[in-house]
Amino acid sequence: MNDTFPIKKRYYEIIELIKRADYHYYNLNQPLMEDSTYDSLIIELIDIERKHPSLKLEESPTGKVGGVVSKTFSEVNHDPPMLSLGNIFTEEDLSNFDRRCLKNIDADDELLYCAELKFDGLAVEVIYEDGRFNTGATRGDGLVGEDVTANIATIGNMPLELSGHEIPDFLSVRGEVLMRHREFERLNRIREDNGESPFANPRNAASGSLRQIDSRISEGRQLEIVFYSIGKVVSNRSIVDQMQMYDYLTNLGLPVSEHIEYGNIGKIKKFYEYWLVNRYRLDFDIDGVVIKVIDFNIRDRLGATNKAPRWATAWKFPAKEAITVIESVDWQIGRTGLITPVANLRPINIGGVLVKRASLHNYNEVMRLDLRIGDSVRIKRAGDVIPKVIEAIREERPPDAGNINPPKRCPSCNTGLVKEDIFIRCINSQCIAKRLETLKFFVSKNGMDIESFGPELVIRLYNAEKLETIADIYRITKDDLLQLERMGDKLADKVISSIDSRRTIILSHFLRSLGIRNVGDHLSRVVARAVGGLNKLYVMEIDELILIDGIGPEVAESIYEFFHNESSLRIIKDILDAGVIVHDELVKESVLDEIRDRTFVFTGTLQGLTRKEAEEIVQKSGGRVTGTISKKTDYLVAGDLPGIKYEKAQGLGIKIIQEDEFVMMIGEKKWE
Repeated sequence: MNDTFPIKKRYYEIIELIKRADYHYYNLNQPLMEDSTYDSLIIELIDIERKHPSLKLEESPTGKVGGVVSKTFSEVNHDPPMLSLGNIFTEEDLSNFDRRCLKNIDADDELLYCAELKFDGLAVEVIYEDGRFNTGATRGDGLVGEDVTANIATIGNMPLELSGHEIPDFLSVRGEVLMRHREFERLNRIREDNGESPFANPRNAASGSLRQIDSRISEGRQLEIVFYSIGKVVSNRSIVDQMQMYDYLTNLGLPVSEHIEYGNIGKIKKFYEYWLVNRYRLDFDIDGVVIKVIDFNIRDRLGATNKAPRWATAWKFPAKEAITVIESVDWQIGRTGLITPVANLRPINIGGVLVKRASLHNYNEVMRLDLRIGDSVRIKRAGDVIPKVIEAIREERPPDAGNINPPKRCPSCNTGLVKEDIFIRCINSQCIAKRLETLKFFVSKNGMDIESFGPELVIRLYNAEKLETIADIYRITKDDLLQLERMGDKLADKVISSIDSRRTIILSHFLRSLGIRNVGDHLSRVVARAVGGLNKLYVMEIDELILIDGIGPEVAESIYEFFHNESSLRIIKDILDAGVIVHDELVKESVLDEIRDRTFVFTGTLQGLTRKEAEEIVQKSGGRVTGTISKKTDYLVAGDLPGIKYEKAQGLGIKIIQEDEFVMMIGEKKWE
């Protein structure tokens, strides 16, 4: 037999695997495998083609850019083509990339590069003619994409008209459409409640949302867009490097990444190392860092292959997966009574974090994955949230592996459980576990966001009989706290101060804290802006709630039931009686002197407010918000991990304020 036969067989096998994976990933939005597995197949394929060039097929995935174009949408030609990027995985790969760039331009000196976050979203092209949005398309196969103009127009931060003084006659700009974690979680909760399969990850949720036939579906999902390159431009403006390009896009009002580094290969390495550790602090997924030669003239000299530019590459992050063993399963009770299986794992380190537990979501997922106690399982860690089990490795199943059986009675209160579609739920309103979870949620960052008041303190106060209902939080005294073990004078003062800081709030913040089923941060703001004040919610019917843009029948029913439930109304009355003041959503018409006629720029991640909320406060108070730092900027508001705007503001002497200073500036009394 020919010695190359096993290699040839493996070569064709890999190509078929990659083709199937591409079809499911790009067309069905249902990934067959993890990114790390896909990358390893590509690397193996490249290695075979390098060692055995006679085997290489013309249709090899190594020469292909992206997915195929769906017949559902009209076609859009990309001019120039939207190329893909080559990947690197190690420091040695980075050094080789740097050497190749220097060799191909016959240079001895070091090159300067730009490093950006590699967004894990859907690549798109957006075209403006005479400053107006004209066309939006997916990348498709790089030459031809799908026309998704109507859906791209619904993206919240996507300008329909360009701004500034240098508006081009024609501009095609490339970028990434992404979905933030909070929206992904909200969307999957709704899908699960409706009996639909959850999206696998935010990238597929973004892709599925953008490729809807009905643009109203896209509009109901909070997508964002970030631009990072120009395809073609007809303008008198000359752009010679990446820094000028980003300044140009920003001046036109187009959103670009805030996290960018410029410099030699050493600075690029540090940028990668920083985000390898800190990527979990972001509210969206990245899977690496994109590295580009800064100078456009050098890029032209380096050129491109038929698939990827030679002047750019993607340095991918290592896999976030590991294999360990399920040692036991707990049944966790949520604040709504939902019973969730949680696997206790043999501890394992993933990306510097010791992982001991993983969510199994619901009992249907346990059956779908055919899990047993004692199974070796593959787990994935995505951000700072609890990891999830991807699959069981059945060939390693021990003979004494135990079944995972759902409880028939609540593990906390022993009440019989109710089956609701794929879920099981405790409906006992007096269940202690539900009560504790409700209290924990109320003080959490996703609820009232009371600092220094974590879940452990909730349990300690509950056990000390100082805390039973939400309203009791506002009745806690310093003496109550000092009676607890390990509670010092300074910490007690801090807790009381944090509670007091949440006695006056706006309606949307109050609604999200109540934990109304299906109503998270985004829908709380939608409802609050539509109704204006709390009192109106007591009298609204389901039909009236459905008329609110973005509110569906299920959400409307949840809100109606909450505000017509005797127990819920008693909770709200107790909170208000405890001294909490809930203001209407809109800022008072008399604008704030500190903000009126001032220009604000925001950078970094805000904690207490979303970027959109902060910008709306400025605009409704008579101020202006721009995305560009200039001498006309009055304030730069800096959140966590501020980007390049921070350095520009320092250089121009712009006043820089932190988020807490901005909150003090708008002031709680200013909401009255």
